[in-house]
Amino acid sequence: MEETMKRNILIWLTLLTVQTVFGMWDFAITAKSKIVFYDEDWREITTSAHQFDQLSAIAFDETEEVIYFNDRLHNNGSIFSLKIPLRYHDPHIIEQLIQRTQNETITSIAYDPLNRNIFWADQRKRKIYFISIDALKNEPVKVLLDFIGEETIPDGIAIDICRRRLYWTNSNFKNASIERVDLSGDDREIIVKTDLYLPHGIIVDQLSDRIYWVVDQQGMHYTVESANLDGSDRHIIVKGLDSTPLNLAVTKDLIFWTDHRHNAVWAHVKRPYLKANQTQEHIDEVAQPRVVLKFSDQPTGIVARTRFMTTLVNDRHCSVVVTKIKHRLLNRSQLSENKALADENKMEQPYCLNGGGYIAQSGICICEIGYKGARCEISECHNYCVHGTCTMSSVSFPKCNCQRDFHGDRCESHKCSGFCFNDGICKIGNNGEPTCECVNDFGGERCEQNSTEICSLFCRLLKHEPDVNVPFGCHDICKELASESEEAARLYAIPTYRHLEMCENQVTWTNPLIIVLVAGVVSCLSLILLIVHGVRRFYKPARPRIKKTFVVRKQAVATDTPLTNRPIATEQCEITIENCCNMNYCDTPCFDPKLVQQTLSRDANAKEDKKFLIHNMEDDLY
Repeated sequence: MEETMKRNILIWLTLLTVQTVFGMWDFAITAKSKIVFYDEDWREITTSAHQFDQLSAIAFDETEEVIYFNDRLHNNGSIFSLKIPLRYHDPHIIEQLIQRTQNETITSIAYDPLNRNIFWADQRKRKIYFISIDALKNEPVKVLLDFIGEETIPDGIAIDICRRRLYWTNSNFKNASIERVDLSGDDREIIVKTDLYLPHGIIVDQLSDRIYWVVDQQGMHYTVESANLDGSDRHIIVKGLDSTPLNLAVTKDLIFWTDHRHNAVWAHVKRPYLKANQTQEHIDEVAQPRVVLKFSDQPTGIVARTRFMTTLVNDRHCSVVVTKIKHRLLNRSQLSENKALADENKMEQPYCLNGGGYIAQSGICICEIGYKGARCEISECHNYCVHGTCTMSSVSFPKCNCQRDFHGDRCESHKCSGFCFNDGICKIGNNGEPTCECVNDFGGERCEQNSTEICSLFCRLLKHEPDVNVPFGCHDICKELASESEEAARLYAIPTYRHLEMCENQVTWTNPLIIVLVAGVVSCLSLILLIVHGVRRFYKPARPRIKKTFVVRKQAVATDTPLTNRPIATEQCEITIENCCNMNYCDTPCFDPKLVQQTLSRDANAKEDKKFLIHNMEDDLY
């Protein structure tokens, strides 16, 4: 029991500490007599294949961690494989795959992980060959394309594993071109055929769906170019002098190529420098490539780990191919060379973390989206965003949502960093954009304009050309400059801004024209009011004039009536009151409203109504 436990612990510690070194490398380069492996920061991991003298082309089977390479001076073999060891101390397993033939010059190798076919270009024989890795001992090498009867000289080759096509460069300077064909050998077509002198390496970038290639142009010029998979939208990435690019590799953001003239590896961002049909000769300093490695020998081939089984799993063109490859790998029988390896394979589930799938043949893990590392133990978002939150993009790469004050691919830069010039004060607005408060005589959106220098130029020009327009605000500056010395007074003219003086001297309310306009408007309004008042007076009906007579006498008896006792003239008097209604304090009508309505009618007789109204009022007294 104790021995079993000790053995399990030993196996577990072995898996933890003796991880395959090749599972951690990201770049591999063939130098003259060795293959050198580097991590993503271009730190050397290990070297291999020291027994060869003239290494050139290289290809990488990422599904099973196998390197394929060529040696031009080997006596027997032409193409070899380097098997990734499962343990650090295990020997590097190198096997001969293709027998050397006479008069061959292999310039490029490509590998198809779906059908497990290896392709290579023979420049001297002018052919592109291929063979299945599973049928090396049973089948002869096959010819995919034969260019003997034409002027094509194949140089670099690359495979689009998703769309099942092969691309190659024709380095015949008389008729140079870039072409493609189906992996079956059908539907050959030329996609680029202009401005190519000696095109060499080519590669297909599955992430951007573009091809990249290098060209040794006439003289000392060279270019690194890019185009869509059909040759359209061609761009020049780098245009330079004094370099001999040979092969290239791409990652998510960068492109790398080997240089025979300087024995170096160069790097540059994948963004285009200019359109291929442009003739601009100036190269911006920002667009200059940088050297990432220097060699004592000539570097030739280069490959980069793409992790396509993770990054392309959701790609609409590649998902079917990637799924088939993963299914084949995960369901193949686990072939173990010894019992210790079999015991290790039993621990495959806890070995690959975060849902990663274990490949027994190569001892590697196929990680889920968002994880990387030999055991899928590293989150892609771990420490990726400096000032922001990290999420995984649709193409399985981390991306950052930056805080308001920061920007950059990883939110690493403050928006105000270096934004304002000349000691300007930078502030972040509510919209998240930086703004500058300039000091002294500086202006512009970023305080990049020196007002003193600008005004001095205009005022010196104004001295000779009086009609020149001087920017507003230069008056005080030019006045100060002119007052420094007599010489300065002869150099600088002080702008007057006559149009502004005219506006300042104008008194608005004393302007005669405005006074006349105001008087006219008032007169018109007064006349209109007078006319309206006259019309209303003319059409308004007159109110009836009402009179009432009261007869008063002395010593009247209650039984007296007008018939029995007529009044004596000396004992009575008459009082006549006019318009009794208007004299009513409460303004209450003393007549029937219906009678008033009849009075106001146009058809009524005013005299008859008056008599009728007085008669009724007299009757009320008795």
